[in-house]
Amino acid sequence: MNDSIIILSHLFIVIIAFFSIAYTFGVVWRVEKKLDISFKLLLVAIIAFTVSEIIPIFTLEGNDLAQATVVTAKIIFIVFFLAGILEMRSMLRKMDGEIK
Repeated sequence: MNDSIIILSHLFIVIIAFFSIAYTFGVVWRVEKKLDISFKLLLVAIIAFTVSEIIPIFTLEGNDLAQATVVTAKIIFIVFFLAGILEMRSMLRKMDGEIK
């Protein structure tokens, strides 16, 4: 019972992540300039997060390569997510006149 709840949780996360990818990809096609860069970075982050959630579903416990790949994907996620947010923040600060 406990394993099935964990698997269902991972599947739910993956499904929601795929919706995030689809909607973010749709935004990337419609925006331009700085906003485009920000959303592209966020898209890469969401894809990395999705990969980090898919790998454990299809691998056995104790697989060192799979665990290393999950950790790497999570590092990629946080780096690109932070870069996307910082790019968005910079753009908004310029729009508000805080930065020339």
